[in-house]
Amino acid sequence: MPRLYDAHSPVAGFGMHPLTALARADQVGTLYGSFHRTSASMLFGAAILCGVMWEQEAPWVMATWVAAILANQAWRGMLVRAYRKAAPPIADAERWGAYWVAGSTLAGALWGAASVVMFPAQPSYQALFIVCQFGVILGGLSNTAVYKPSFFGFALAVLVPLIVRVAIEGDQVHLFTAGVLGVVLVFVLAFGLRVNGVLTQSLAMRYENVDLIRELQSQTNAALAARAAAETASLAKSQFLAAASHDLRQPLHAMGLFAAALASRVHDPGVTPLVASIRASVEALEHLFAELLDLSQLDAGALRAAPAAFPLRPLFLRLAADFGPQAQAAGLFFRVAPTRLAVVTDALLLERVLRNLLANAVRYPPAGGIVLGVRRRADRVRIDVIDTGIGIADADTTRVFEEFVQLAGAPRKHAGGRGMGLGLAIVRRLAALCGHEVELASAPGRGSRFSIAVPRAPALVRVCRSPRARRRMEGLSANTLSGRRVVVVDDDPAVVAAMQALFASWDAKATGGPDASLALATLADDEGGDDAVDLIVADLRLADGNSGIDAIGTLRERLGVDTPAIVVSGDTSAAAEREARDAEVRLLLKPVVAAALKDAAERAMSSRAMSSRVTADRA
Repeated sequence: MPRLYDAHSPVAGFGMHPLTALARADQVGTLYGSFHRTSASMLFGAAILCGVMWEQEAPWVMATWVAAILANQAWRGMLVRAYRKAAPPIADAERWGAYWVAGSTLAGALWGAASVVMFPAQPSYQALFIVCQFGVILGGLSNTAVYKPSFFGFALAVLVPLIVRVAIEGDQVHLFTAGVLGVVLVFVLAFGLRVNGVLTQSLAMRYENVDLIRELQSQTNAALAARAAAETASLAKSQFLAAASHDLRQPLHAMGLFAAALASRVHDPGVTPLVASIRASVEALEHLFAELLDLSQLDAGALRAAPAAFPLRPLFLRLAADFGPQAQAAGLFFRVAPTRLAVVTDALLLERVLRNLLANAVRYPPAGGIVLGVRRRADRVRIDVIDTGIGIADADTTRVFEEFVQLAGAPRKHAGGRGMGLGLAIVRRLAALCGHEVELASAPGRGSRFSIAVPRAPALVRVCRSPRARRRMEGLSANTLSGRRVVVVDDDPAVVAAMQALFASWDAKATGGPDASLALATLADDEGGDDAVDLIVADLRLADGNSGIDAIGTLRERLGVDTPAIVVSGDTSAAAEREARDAEVRLLLKPVVAAALKDAAERAMSSRAMSSRVTADRA
């Protein structure tokens, strides 16, 4: 288990700032405390791989490999006992960390050796083999990312031999697969590095807060000043994570777009499972990252509720479109009760609450399904998310809403595992921000019902369109991206390249650059000229403090046309939403899901086309 150290203890062994050294020592303690999870992950992964390769490899080869895995874990077990017995001071933590890194790297090397020795000849078994290796990497990410040398030693030792072995096959498909694996390795290492840096900084701030609290207790005459300093330090931690969200979202945003573009292009049955595994891994990372940022925003006080009346039906339809396919892929049914009710609350925050509840419902039920429904309760409306999952014991119905709480019975059938235990804590805090309460009724083994009571609004007036207007809308609902030209303004070349690949998969052509001028230059170089742009997609926060909304204005002015536009951003603050709303452009938050980007692009062009037709009719 992680240990709290005295901020004034000697830390010469690390040769770094005292608070950073404390964080490193705590990380080493966490590694040794996770030995049982590490061993279970190693042995479970080895069992699965042997099962997959049973008919493809000689039993004595697999037995020898498993024996090496067991021997390494036995040695690491003795190391854990020695560590607990020694209870080393902070100055010795670096040395014990090096011992663990050696064992972690050796474990990765054994998996890497399996890629060389046991790589199957049949393409279908090769795909299964690669999926098994990525499963090991995901397990290693959760167990070793806390300590950077251990994570790098394990990940490189597993994936580099696998990439080389796949490339040795020499044909086009295997070379392409090796290239994809190399890109994924780079993104995994980059993300692990960023997460480790954020965790280290957060731990250092945690120890700083502990030191401030001790000073508060010893100096009663300065109690108010010390309390204010501690609260300021805690707020600074949350603001740090919120401010770093843009840099952390960028690689996830690009990775998600590349994965979506790759999925639409690859149809080889030997590669399709690999692509599906990559997309599942990206989705799991996006889910965990979104939870961390939601929590940081709540801690920093960056969210404010803006109640308004709106109908539930469009919200329910969006949720059905997003979670229905996920439920079906998990073997579950997903039903949404039809409703004409309207409510008064913050629509965005309510949607985030329901998405968190539905994500949990899809993640955990072993069988059965999920129902999203609504009931009238006098002047209120009770929205229910019901699942047939594992249920929650009475003793845990309060604790489950606390941060970083994971119930022991939660299965790991989802690509993201059991998450970080933040989903329901975020649900409770978002609901409280809106002035609502979340109720839980559950029976172990039968399922759970999460409910939120929202003030009921009068029935909203439906917008009636003439038959002629409906025909216009139907004509605009066709595929509006085929043959379209798109300009992307983003200061990250990887995002521009990902956008180009993704729009190309939708039969559209995209060009772009880091600012409006360079984007126009790439447009002028294109054979289509610079006067036929159908859509602009711009990052809200560009380099050197420039604004994507200003870039959109510049492009529209130079093109001489009020071109439809979308803004994407990693800035989740209310100020960013106001900027987009004032400019009358749609704001999408990074990382953007490919389906959401496509839908927003089609809506933007359809809306502008509809407006132009109405103006022409009136003329």
